[in-house]
Amino acid sequence: MPTKRVALLGCLALLAACAPRAADSGVDAVDAAPPASSQGDVAAADRVTDAPAAAAPAVDAPSDADSDPSGGMPDLDELEQARAAAGCAVSNDIGDLDDIRIYCQMPADVRAFLERENTCQHFAGEEAYDEARRLELETASERYCDGRERIFADLYDRHHDDCALREALIGVGNRYDLFTDVAADHCRPQDVR
Repeated sequence: MPTKRVALLGCLALLAACAPRAADSGVDAVDAAPPASSQGDVAAADRVTDAPAAAAPAVDAPSDADSDPSGGMPDLDELEQARAAAGCAVSNDIGDLDDIRIYCQMPADVRAFLERENTCQHFAGEEAYDEARRLELETASERYCDGRERIFADLYDRHHDDCALREALIGVGNRYDLFTDVAADHCRPQDVR
């Protein structure tokens, strides 16, 4: 499953990033790791509204050159720099650089989906080290991951008139394996007869 691979790569990148600092400072690697951010109130992320979004500004889809070539997770400095450059307050639930970069340009329903999907990805990468944790992860998976494909497909259909927004959604869909069968001409004007 691609989600598990991404989570594993992220954990390995975090371990690699923390290990040299811990060795240099003489501090145990566990103490050197940054504190985990709380999930906070993500109730809004659970709801994807059916209200039509206002016209979204043109969205510059991130190029592959912007992505981390190693496939690993960005470091905290990269995330904070992207949040500062985003143009609005980006939810702390968003942990993907490409999602941060498009977040402020998205309508409310897409923002809510990005928050929900990033939370889903976070919990999908966690380890069930005991029975209580397994139950916690199953509950989180049901809350944030169940129905994600349907919600995404609804968003994609809802925003069919906005090519820039649809391009951004295609990037999201590709990042999270939400679909792969988008026609190459999905934004071309339809023949009117």
